[in-house]
Amino acid sequence: MRPTDLQSKVIAFLRFPLIVLVLTIHCDITALGGEWASIPFASKFIEVVSQRVATIAIPFFFFISGYLFFKTGKFTTDIYLGKLARRVQSLLVPYFLWNLLLLLLAIIVGLFTNRVPIIGVPIDQMTFLDGVKSFWDISLVKGGTSTIAAPIDVPLWFMRDLMVVMICSPIVFLAVKAFIILSGKRPIVRYLLFLAIIFGFGYIPEVAGLNPECWLFFGFGAYYGIRKKEFIVAMLPYVIPAFILLVVLIVIEHWAPCQFLYHLEAVFAIIFGMSLTTNMVRSGTWYVQDMSLSNASFFVYAFHFFISGSLMALLGTGFFTPHSWWLLLIIYLLAIAITLTLTLLVYWLMRTKLPFTTYLFMGGRR
Repeated sequence: MRPTDLQSKVIAFLRFPLIVLVLTIHCDITALGGEWASIPFASKFIEVVSQRVATIAIPFFFFISGYLFFKTGKFTTDIYLGKLARRVQSLLVPYFLWNLLLLLLAIIVGLFTNRVPIIGVPIDQMTFLDGVKSFWDISLVKGGTSTIAAPIDVPLWFMRDLMVVMICSPIVFLAVKAFIILSGKRPIVRYLLFLAIIFGFGYIPEVAGLNPECWLFFGFGAYYGIRKKEFIVAMLPYVIPAFILLVVLIVIEHWAPCQFLYHLEAVFAIIFGMSLTTNMVRSGTWYVQDMSLSNASFFVYAFHFFISGSLMALLGTGFFTPHSWWLLLIIYLLAIAITLTLTLLVYWLMRTKLPFTTYLFMGGRR
């Protein structure tokens, strides 16, 4: 199998499991606080899975997006404008539609509860401008209780930040070109310069729409695209060293947490994850034949918060609290399973009954 075809299969295979990890982030029941976050072993286990393990999916997606955006290696004004035009359908339109749908549902619920969920603002104080802000950053809504710098469909902050970095992609292209020229053909210079960049990005503050993690890993993927080099070929020899370094960094970062170590973990996780998947797909251990789950990935990504957010709100009412570690783990696993199952069911129903609507909400993806 040609490296290009194998790499396409690797990306296709990874989409769904990575999206499930994103879903897992938003099923973190320890975020409810109180007893949910204080049960020995179980609370810590859930926190590690949802806040440490699952979040590694985000750098993965930024990396893949950067590679795909620059994979031809060419970048002219016409190519740039053409790429942005295509992203209007694949990113901007679904971003607007999903946030609009959730905003309307939140307002309807607010009419009965007197408070708009997610945003946390009293319904009688909700203004048109607040609605506009909800498409970008709900923490900007005056009188709201949310501190999350995300749109009302919270997971879509990734799309927001991705669109921003794509608009600024000429800067990324020039920066990567400069990196290639400065590092030349000297691997030690390349590694040291990359480490310096990772270290520097750890000190850049996060601003809605300008996430340093997005720029760092989008640029990481862009490096392979601009060089017209299949990243699976470059990463495959380092699968074992990447795994060893990943484990060491996880242990160190547990005792001395910092952004530099976290970003290094993500780099080695990408190298290990891509290499492992490449080996498994190439050997036939993991099959990439049925693409139905991979095709559903975007829908799961955009819609799952409708379900997980409702489950978290229900559990947060206090009608039920866990009293043992095993019960907390069961509720956590059930929250993930229910969210995923209902999301896939809605996807199947919409695709069957409302194919054109689904096409619009999926950004033209089939």
